[in-house]
Formats: sequence, C-alpha cells, structure tokens
Amino acid sequence: AIATVAALVPDDFEVTLCDEAVTSVDLDTPADYVGITGMLSQWTRMKELAAEFTARGKVVLMGGPQASLVPEVVRPHCDILVRGEIEDLVDELFDHLRTGLWQAEYVGGRPSLDRTPAPRLDLLPNDRMLVGALQTSRGCPFKCEFCDVIQYLGRKQRHKPVASVLAELDQLKAHGYGHVFLADDNLTAHRPRARRLLRAIADWNRRQDTPTFF
Repeated sequence: AIATVAALVPDDFEVTLCDEAVTSVDLDTPADYVGITGMLSQWTRMKELAAEFTARGKVVLMGGPQASLVPEVVRPHCDILVRGEIEDLVDELFDHLRTGLWQAEYVGGRPSLDRTPAPRLDLLPNDRMLVGALQTSRGCPFKCEFCDVIQYLGRKQRHKPVASVLAELDQLKAHGYGHVFLADDNLTAHRPRARRLLRAIADWNRRQDTPTFF
C-alpha cells in the first residue's frame, strides 16, 4: 500500500518509505510530513510513532484501514486524517501540503483502479523481502460478518485492467521477486474475470525464462 501511495505523490515531493517489518524507522528524519498507516493490530505502534514525530515538530498524517474505519479514535493522534482511498484526493492534498494550508481531514471515494499506478518498488528494500505483493482488485460483494472489507472498500468490487496487472508483474520480476502474493480482498468473487486474469498471468509466466510462483 505505501508503495502505491508513493507512486501517486507528485514529482516535486521527495518520498522515503519505511515498512517496520523489514526496516527500522528513522525518528530523526528530515521530512516535513510523516504519513503513518496500519490496521487495528498495529494501532498501538501507530500511536507511539505519531507521538514521537509530533514531539519532533513533524506534521503527521494518518490513513489506511484504522483511520478509515474508526476515524474518531485516530483523529486525536494526527494533524491530518485521511479517510478512504487516496486516488481522488491526490491533487487537492498535495496542493495544500505545498502551501502548508492543509485541512484537518480529507475523505476519499472509491476510484476506478485504472487510475492507480504501479507501486514504487524502487523505494522499497527489495533485497530484504521474500515475496512481492500485487493487488488486482479492491472490495468484495459478500457480507461476511467477520470481515471489515466492505465497510472500508465497498461491496462493488473494482478491478485493475489486466494489462496493468501484467505490467506490475514485469516490475516485480525486474526487482528479483520469484514469489508473488495476490493481495486481493476476494480474488475469485467474479469468476469470469478471475478466469481471464489467471489465464493472462499463466500466459505471462510461460513467456518468462524462470517461473514466478503465486
């Protein structure tokens, strides 16, 4: 997710990514703005980081599942709350960050995924990661009581164009990934589309010198 957000950032902003699963966070970063994202299971750490960066005078943004699902909980811990998906917010948000006249809260919609660029894998420590991630859709049409996907991403599933998926596979391959996790909320919710996609992925795989495992 953070690499996808990075791909949406305008060119006049410098971006550094940190995934604490593989890289230690730099609390003394020279960045003016610090974005923090995570799920409920990561909320304690999100609050700790927000407090550390606030104490260092950084403007803290929070977004992602936790911020979108329980904004009233997250709101006191950040300067800027970003709810929902970011594609529709990019121009407005970064125009405001340029001037320093930002709003306390931004609310995104559920955009078409043909507008979503390939993730900035070049900003990740790929040599420390074993499996690449590729998201081909968002949302799920079902209403399982144990799952929060439909509250966050909706019941109308949206799909990336197959060509975009294959382009991301090319990028993952170029960065040395031999294993790829398809990180969809429900890959097979729409079976005709799933068949088309998986056949295209299989054809792509047959054209490679070495196979990619999914």
